Amino acid sequence: MFTREGTAMPPGVRRRPTQRRSADRFERLLDACAELLAESGYEALTTRDVARRAGVPIGTLYQFFDGKQGLAHELAMRNLEILLARLHDRLAAEPVRTWADAAVLGYEESLALRRTVTGFFVADFRDTGPVDTDLVRRIDAEMAGRLHELGTREAGLPPLPDHERVLLVAINASDGLLRLAFQTAEDGDPAVIALGARMLRAYFTDLAGSDRST
Repeated sequence: MFTREGTAMPPGVRRRPTQRRSADRFERLLDACAELLAESGYEALTTRDVARRAGVPIGTLYQFFDGKQGLAHELAMRNLEILLARLHDRLAAEPVRTWADAAVLGYEESLALRRTVTGFFVADFRDTGPVDTDLVRRIDAEMAGRLHELGTREAGLPPLPDHERVLLVAINASDGLLRLAFQTAEDGDPAVIALGARMLRAYFTDLAGSDRST
């Protein structure tokens, strides 16, 4: 699907709001989606409940989104934009020299957002019941691409070989460890969180060493 300007619309989004009132409803729907995901998970999420929580007619929801998958994808993309903005600020204040440093920085910012942004943790959809594999795949691929672009463009790091696969491994491993950390402690088990940072640093350090030896 394309906008009138000819740019591709995100998966699941039928149209983007152009007026302030519509934009407010669009964001309220995403906020309601985040709240309901945090409360009961992806499997229990319904578009009717989202519309009711947002205080808008169900027809309005379907003017913007094709259903709960579209809502969930757009919420995940909004969360990704928040993460990238924070990483941009961190990189400006704390330049990094290696992908290992960048990965740990990204891990720290993801942890901070999981603690403070409603729906950030469950919007990766891996800990909320049956996984929608197509949805997860699209979100992961978008995240990997944007993170690689940020690292090379803003941090000046060398391009990673096979960067999508390399970053998909890191993203999924990080998410798994953070889920474990929050399963054992309300604010995240500090020992598990620390081990996650060590794992990421070792992973990217090993990759850098392998690249030099080939």
